[in-house]
Amino acid sequence: MTPSPTGLPADELLLALQRLKGSSVGQLGSNLVGGGGIYANPIQNTLRKDVRGIANMIPGVSQKAAVKAGRFAGRALPLLSGVTNVLDVADIVTGDESFGNKAMDATAMTAGAAIGGVLGGGVFSPLTASIGASTGKLLSDGTQWLFGDKKTPEQRKMELALAQLQGGGMY
Repeated sequence: MTPSPTGLPADELLLALQRLKGSSVGQLGSNLVGGGGIYANPIQNTLRKDVRGIANMIPGVSQKAAVKAGRFAGRALPLLSGVTNVLDVADIVTGDESFGNKAMDATAMTAGAAIGGVLGGGVFSPLTASIGASTGKLLSDGTQWLFGDKKTPEQRKMELALAQLQGGGMY
């Protein structure tokens, strides 16, 4: 079997795509948060096991609580990551920043997604790509703040209005 770029064998990827093709948005959302679904989500299963293992190492945490914590993490992390990506893209599209800042944000998100996807590999590739995209946007915004003029678009508008009032002879 020849592996696909996602690390899955090509026939498994084809089967997953066929199942995905016949799905509604509601079914996809239900599967993403751990409901019964169109395919088993290996990301959730791995996260569930890892968090349960970590919770078991903490003194005083019962096995039942560890299982619940693992189940919650397996359902919440992919959903939170997706929501964060949507908010990051919305910020780029609707923000008051200059075109240069928006281009830098988009480039940083793309680079972060590529790095995250490569580092995650296999099963974790979509999740780590999503986390990488948000991390790239965060680093881009931090860089812009650190090396920029540290003013919000509203502060710049207020300064411009004040300069126009003072320079225009209005009292």
